[in-house]
Amino acid sequence: MSTVMTAGHSGTPATGPAEEIVYESFNYAPDRLTYGFAAEGCHGVSAVTAGGVRVGSLLWDREDGMVWWVGVRKAFRRNGIATAMWQLACEKAEIQGWTRPVHSDVLTEYGQAWIASL
Repeated sequence: MSTVMTAGHSGTPATGPAEEIVYESFNYAPDRLTYGFAAEGCHGVSAVTAGGVRVGSLLWDREDGMVWWVGVRKAFRRNGIATAMWQLACEKAEIQGWTRPVHSDVLTEYGQAWIASL
C-alpha cells in the first residue's frame, strides 16, 4: 500500500498545462512497475498527477542506499520532479532510519546532468 507524502509540487509539463503532482512512497514489488529491475527490499517514491498518471519514479535500496532507478516521463522533465522525488526519498530514509539514497556510478547523460544540477 502506498502512502502519500506530505509534500506537494505543481509541475509545468513541457507540453500541456500545469498539473498538480502528488508524491507517493511505496515498498517496491516487481509487479508494481512495468519492469522488475530492482531488488526486493527497495523502496520507492513516485510522482503522480491528480488524474492518477504516474509520471516519475525513484527506487533505492534501503540497506546500502544505492539508487536503482530514477525516471520522469519526457513531457514532465525539467520541472523539478526528479529533484522533489530525491528530496522526499532522503527525507523518508531519515525518518525510517534507512541508509540515505546514493547515486549509482552507472549514469545516463540525463542522470549526469541531473546530478550536476543538485
